[in-house]
Amino acid sequence: MKVTPNTTEQSHEAIEKEREGKHSNGSTPAQLTSCPWCGSEISPGRDIRVDKEVGRTLIFCGDKYGRCDFSHAKSKENGLPVLVVDEEIYKNPPTMLIGTVDKFAMMAWRGEIRNLFGYVNQECPRHGFVLPDSDDCTGNHQKKGKLEATRVKQVSQLRPPDLIIQDEFHLISGPLGTMVGLYETAIDSLSTWDYKGKKIRPKVVASTATVKKAEEQVESVFLRQVSVFPPQGLDVEDNFFSVQRPINNNPGRRYIGICSPGSSRPGVLIRVYVAILTSAQTLFKHFGKAADPYMTLVGYFNSLRELGGMRRLAEDDVQTRSYRVQMSEVERPGLSQRSVKNIDELTSRVSSKDIPQKLDQLEIAFKKEWKKGETQALDIALATNMLSVGVDVNRLGLMVVNGQPKGTAEYIQSTSRVGRSFPGIVFTVLTWSRPRDLSHYETFEHYHATFYKHVEAQSVTPFAPRALDRGLTGTMVSLIRLLNDKLNPNIGAQKLNSSSQHEAVSVRKIISNRGWNIKNDRSIADQIEEMVKDRIDLWQKESNRSGRRLGYESERKKGDIAPLLKKPGIVSWDKFTVPMSMREVEPGVQLIMDVDTLPEGPNWKRRNKDKEKDDRRERI
Repeated sequence: MKVTPNTTEQSHEAIEKEREGKHSNGSTPAQLTSCPWCGSEISPGRDIRVDKEVGRTLIFCGDKYGRCDFSHAKSKENGLPVLVVDEEIYKNPPTMLIGTVDKFAMMAWRGEIRNLFGYVNQECPRHGFVLPDSDDCTGNHQKKGKLEATRVKQVSQLRPPDLIIQDEFHLISGPLGTMVGLYETAIDSLSTWDYKGKKIRPKVVASTATVKKAEEQVESVFLRQVSVFPPQGLDVEDNFFSVQRPINNNPGRRYIGICSPGSSRPGVLIRVYVAILTSAQTLFKHFGKAADPYMTLVGYFNSLRELGGMRRLAEDDVQTRSYRVQMSEVERPGLSQRSVKNIDELTSRVSSKDIPQKLDQLEIAFKKEWKKGETQALDIALATNMLSVGVDVNRLGLMVVNGQPKGTAEYIQSTSRVGRSFPGIVFTVLTWSRPRDLSHYETFEHYHATFYKHVEAQSVTPFAPRALDRGLTGTMVSLIRLLNDKLNPNIGAQKLNSSSQHEAVSVRKIISNRGWNIKNDRSIADQIEEMVKDRIDLWQKESNRSGRRLGYESERKKGDIAPLLKKPGIVSWDKFTVPMSMREVEPGVQLIMDVDTLPEGPNWKRRNKDKEKDDRRERI
């Protein structure tokens, strides 16, 4: 929700900051760094324009000669057929929508999301599909400049999404997968349509390379039967996606384990980095472009704390030792002096607007000489598990993994980012003082020869009692709000009364039947139905209170609206607390600092002196 703007106004503010040269860590519509049609660079301040009159953020190709069909010269009013602002996506549902599962938590909070499922009634030629309570579009528009006079027209319901593609399905597990499986009740129902009296559900394609017990996971999340494509054939060496080939002619990826008993982890990492970087420089001198995949070293870390420490070492010790290789009196024919200048990271600490540029920089190949002002290739790229999902850079061929990752699936996914187009080398540095690392080192060869069978099974329990406490209200409100016209606007929460019993009963049946089909237990279905009924009764009680209006959330412009839904926070959850993200299942931990123990605190000096005395006694 923080990557792209939610409204056109936010998009306009972000572009204005780009033009003024102000650095912003917030959302930005600049998600494309180059034109997908011709490859020309796209500059946010020059090639992105916000048209407030029609509510559009227009992205143009940056071709300065105007040859591209989507440049300013040839496509003045439309630009690239890309929507990056939430408000525009709801008004003009695209043919293909790319997003994360976190966003579906907003279904209970945003009534306009129903447009994505084809539940539309009115269309404005100027502003797209509009809701009855829309403040942006009142219905009729007079002629204004180049904009012709328009009038809102009534339209029939559109066809909902036919295909849902879930990439990296192994990530939909644990608490996240549990919440997704619960909200899928609403998504599946909203995407189902009638054809000649038959219910047509969307086709779901889930892809992953690391999964175990896929049947149970697919049933819990999507309520579907697994059909593996392609099916097992006659030849085990050819499964359509991959073909086994002799490693002598087609080398793949080689894993090398490093463990140095008695040495500190930073010391081992420094020496490994220096040896790899200087060796790659020697190869580049002799073989040129063929050695380019090994010129960028990818360092993978399991925590930001360890990565931060290594970044400091890479900027200091690694650079110094690389320079000393040439100054050493010992002859080292396999090593050459390496100038390590460009060090960057790919972590959650990086602003979302900078990630596309960093990924593009990983694609840049090394040269012997760089022109002034030219973007240079990276020497070292430090990353966390952000690298293991969706980063497809074909030129990378070298990785150093610091410690054994917690899961085998994460280990496979992260190390498979190197060696995609060239032979890859993965160095796994294991710490001797960590029992788990030492165990993996002792069985290194066998583990890597069979590590696909060590992939952990996923756990998804969408209708467990605690999952219902956190996600049932959001699922219920999403269905009631998005399926019904009169209950969809924010103030529509007031209209759930005795005349809405049909809608309430229908939603109760949808959720309880889903739980029955997944858990195969009638008692679970009865429990779910009773919990939904209890929440609807409370909702109706709130809507019948006199002296106020009830909305799903409060509005600044209309101060007399009492909110039905509550946002997660430090207060205890109740029956109408609804998360705004699939990951908001528990409140954050509040820390209280004790001033006495801080430096310059009243008791800190005394405690520090006592510690110094104890240390002195130990030395004596």
